[in-house]
This record gives sequence, C-alpha cells and structure tokens, in this order.
Amino acid sequence: MRAGRRRYECLWPLALLVPALAHADYKGSYADGLKAAEDGKWARVRETMQEALTDNPQPAQRVRLYGQRFEAYVPQFYLGLAAWKLGDCTTAMAQWQNAAARQIVGGLPELRAEQDKGEAACKTQLAQQTPARPAEPARPEPARPEPTKPEPARPEPPRPEPPKPAPGKPESAKPAPAPVEPRPEPPVAAPPATARVSAPLLDAFRNYLAGRYAQAAMINVDVFSERERPQALLVRAAARYLQGELAGDAAQLDAARADARALRALAPALKPDPVLFSPRFRSFVDGAH
Repeated sequence: MRAGRRRYECLWPLALLVPALAHADYKGSYADGLKAAEDGKWARVRETMQEALTDNPQPAQRVRLYGQRFEAYVPQFYLGLAAWKLGDCTTAMAQWQNAAARQIVGGLPELRAEQDKGEAACKTQLAQQTPARPAEPARPEPARPEPTKPEPARPEPPRPEPPKPAPGKPESAKPAPAPVEPRPEPPVAAPPATARVSAPLLDAFRNYLAGRYAQAAMINVDVFSERERPQALLVRAAARYLQGELAGDAAQLDAARADARALRALAPALKPDPVLFSPRFRSFVDGAH
C-alpha cells in the first residue's frame, strides 16, 4: 500500500503538466527519419516520423534540428512518402492532404516533385482498385392520384355556457401553496495538498518541454523535497540526454546516465511518462545501471 502511494505521489506532477505543455522531443525523431529516407529505409521512416508527428503535429517552414542544421518540418510529407513506397496509397493520399504541410512542400521543388509523382501514381492505383458501379435501371413513376374535392365545412354546434354561481355565495378561495425553503448548497471540498507543484519543479519541466535543455539541466536536485526529488532527477536526466544526443556530447550522456541511476535507486517504481518522454529516452532510463 505504501509503495503504491509513493508511486502515485511521484507521478502526480506529470499528470498536472500534460494538458498545459507540449512535448519538445520531436527533433531527434525527425532527424532520424530524414536519415532513414536518404537510405531508403521506409519502415524506419514511418516509425520515426510518426513519433515526431505525435510529439509535434504542427508543420514549420524552418526548424533547427541540432547545431546549425535547419530543415523544413513536414512529417506528414514523409509519412505519405513512406506509405507510398510501402504500397499503402490510401494512407499516403491522406497524409499529403494536410493543408499546412502542402503549402510548405509547394515551396520546396525537390519535395514537391516527389509528392506530385507519388500522388499521380497513387491516383492511378486507387482508380484501378475501385470497381465501376453498374447503372441502376430506371424506375417507373407511380401513378398520381386524382385530387379529391374537399367536403363542405360543417357548422359547429353551439357550445353550452358554463353555469353561473348562485348570487350571494362567493366562490371559495383556493389555498395558497406552501413556500418551498431553498436547500443549502453542499460545501466544495478543498483540493488535496498533494495537488500543489513547487515553482522550481514546474519551471524545470517548462524549460525542458520548450526545448530549453541547458536551463533544465542546471537545476539543483538537492533543494527539492523527498517527494519531488525523483521528478527533478527525471527532468534533469532528460535534458542532459537530449543535449548529449543533439550535440554528440559524451559528457552530457554520462551525466544523464548518472541521474538515471540515482532515479532508479531513489524511486525504482517510477517510469517516464510516454506522453512526455520519447521511447529512446525511456529505454535509456531502463538500461541505466
């Protein structure tokens, strides 16, 4: 019982942050997908571009992946390209219909030519797969009935007047309904104390999810309470891991591995949330010893 409660208390800051913040770990997946597309590994392109799309579905004209490398961010285009290469024209056409991605691809001659070629091939393939519908036989119109003459209106019989009360005997007054007393509203329970998140931890998660990894990696985990220290280790490990992956910095990866080991020793039941953290980072934490 105590272990389950401790695990819940370790996970509650993530539940509060998920609706308000967007995950920023999409650049690594997108960069992996571009490399797989260059190598013609279309199953890998579909996997990595789907990860990037899940983390950030908004196309962009220009994003910095790492260092000084800038690329157009159009995961929908590459998902459609992978689907076409793998023989799934229905998915390819659906991905290529994204309006924002089409506008960006339209300004990039190489991508536009590849998409035009794929759309032409898929339209031909889908047209050959759709059987022609047989013409329906003409149905005879039903005979229209002749209009009937309306019957003449019959005069309504006179309605009898209601009886008048006898003189000198007033009608008895109806008793007034008893007043209804308003019911008091039930008191609203105050939120539990565990629903509060400290400002330093909230700022650390915001910096990480906004891509400010250097700031997120600078937090001092020793200043946090025993309940919040596992989350502080988790966000610092994730920030250091991404810095190491994007810049090829082995020292940052070693520091992230040390944080992951400390996290496993302090809260072995805590698992990185799949909504906030990529599959590669979750595997990295699970493999830390």
